[in-house]
Amino acid sequence: MSRKKAYPIPDVSKTFFYGNVVSGRSMGDVVYLKSRKNYSFRLFLIFESGDTKIVQRSGYPDRQLTRQKRDETLMQISKGTFVPFSYSVKEFYDYWLYYHMIQEKHITYNTFTMYRNLIRKYINPFIGTKWLNKLKRKDLVKALHKISSKDQQRTAIGMITGSLRYAKSRNYLPYNIYDGLSAELRRKNASTVTKKSNSPVYTVEQITRLLCLCREKEPQLYLPMLLAATAGLRISEIIALRYEDIDFLNKKISVERQLGRSIYPNEQSSNRPILSQELKLKTKRSRRTVELADFVLEEILFERQRYEKHRTEDPSFLDLGYLCCRENGQCYHRRFYAKAYNRLTEQCDFPRLPWRKFRNSYATILAGYKINMKTISECLGHYSPDFTSKVYVVTKNLSAYDISEAIEEYVSANHLLPEDYDPKILFLPDDSIYKKWFFIK
Repeated sequence: MSRKKAYPIPDVSKTFFYGNVVSGRSMGDVVYLKSRKNYSFRLFLIFESGDTKIVQRSGYPDRQLTRQKRDETLMQISKGTFVPFSYSVKEFYDYWLYYHMIQEKHITYNTFTMYRNLIRKYINPFIGTKWLNKLKRKDLVKALHKISSKDQQRTAIGMITGSLRYAKSRNYLPYNIYDGLSAELRRKNASTVTKKSNSPVYTVEQITRLLCLCREKEPQLYLPMLLAATAGLRISEIIALRYEDIDFLNKKISVERQLGRSIYPNEQSSNRPILSQELKLKTKRSRRTVELADFVLEEILFERQRYEKHRTEDPSFLDLGYLCCRENGQCYHRRFYAKAYNRLTEQCDFPRLPWRKFRNSYATILAGYKINMKTISECLGHYSPDFTSKVYVVTKNLSAYDISEAIEEYVSANHLLPEDYDPKILFLPDDSIYKKWFFIK
C-alpha cells in the first residue's frame, strides 16, 4: 500500500453531494402509465448545490390517490422533510465513512479501521442490501445482536446512531429509528452481554508488582507504564509527550497531541515512521492537564539525563524532544510495548490484562479513594462523568446477608436485654388524640 494512499475510495452516486432539496414544483397533472398499469406524478427539484433533478413517484392505483400523494409530497418539500432518492444501506455507509467521516470530519486512522470493520462484518452482511428509506428498527437490533463483544456492540451503537442521525438530517432517512437502541438491547440481550462487574482491572498491589518488575527487567517500558498507571494516559498520548509538555513547577503534564497512523497525505511526514505520525488528539476533551506525583517527576528527570547522554554521544541522534523514545531519539509506535509487556505479565501470578486496562484501573483506584467523578473524567479526557463511571470504573457487587437470627441468638446467650424487657410492638397514637386536643369545648 502506498505511503500516500492509506485506503481505497469507493465510487458513490453523485446525488449524495447535491445536498437537501431547497424547492420543488409539480410538472403537470398525474399521468397513467400503461406499461405499469398505475398512476404517477413528476417533480422538478432544486438542491443546495444548485443541481436540478426531475424525479417520478409511481405505483398508485387511481388518479385521486395519486393527486393526494403529490400534494403531500409538495408539503414535505416545503417542510424540508422530503426524501428524494433511495439508497441501499451499503451505498449510504460507503458515502458516510469515506466521504463524510474522512473528508469532512477528519477521523483518525484507528477510528476509520474500527468503523470499517464493523460495517464489513455486521452491517453489510445483514442489512447492506436493504433500502435505507425503508429500514426498520428491528433490522438494526437484529444486526447488533450478532455482535457478541460488549465493547464492540457499544461502539457499533454509537456509530449507527451517529450515522443515521446524519442520514435523517440530509433526508436520506425519513424517520428516527435509532434513538434508544442501547436501552432496547440491554432489555433483550441482558443474559448474553457481559456484566460490568466481570471486567477485571489491576489492583494497586498488582500495578506495584508490575512496575517493580518492569524497572528491573524491561527498563525501556518503565516510564510509559508509570504514566499509564498514575496519569491514565493513552499509549498514543504517552509516546507523543515532549519535555516541553512537563510543568515541573506546578507538577502537571499537558496532553497536546498523539502519535499514530494517518490516512491523510498532508499529515504524513517523511522523516518519521508511517505508524508514528503526529496527529490531533482523539477528541476536544482529550486536550487536558494531569497532575503528576513527585516520584513520577523524578523518573522524568532521570529519563532526561539519559536523553542528554545519548544526544551528546550519538552524532546521528534525532533531537525531537520526545519523553519516551528509542536510544537514537526516534519516536515509538503505539504497539512498541507489546513484546516487553507480554514478557512481564508471564512472570506475574495474576492474569494478564490488555494495556488499555491501565486507564480503567486508574479510574477505579481513584474512585475507590472517593475522588470526585468529574475530576476523574477530566483526567481521562472523557466527555462526561457518567460515561467514566459507567464504562471505566469497575464496582464490586456487595452481598447482603440476613444476620437477624444470629444476633438474636447472641443477645439471648449473653443476657444483653433486661429481664423486664417486653417484646410487644408499640403503636403511635392515632389522630383522635390530636382532635380531642384541638377541638375541646
